[in-house]
Amino acid sequence: MSVMTEEPEWAVRYSDLFAGLTDQQKWNVHNNIANHVMEGWDPGRDDVADLTALERGDIDGDEYVRRADARIDARFPQP
Repeated sequence: MSVMTEEPEWAVRYSDLFAGLTDQQKWNVHNNIANHVMEGWDPGRDDVADLTALERGDIDGDEYVRRADARIDARFPQP
């Protein structure tokens, strides 16, 4: 297993949100974001906050999905 010594880019950008995560958790969140960015996602601070909260165990998967859905509904309201 290789050891990653650099801080992940997203952890540098949002250092306050990544505070308290282990190096492995930081890379887990970073890789999740990076994979989705390659598919066209443009995550905002709230998105990153929820991913770090999920990784930290502060919220569960159901709450993560609920929050993401609420952001989508707010961004694209139905007539």
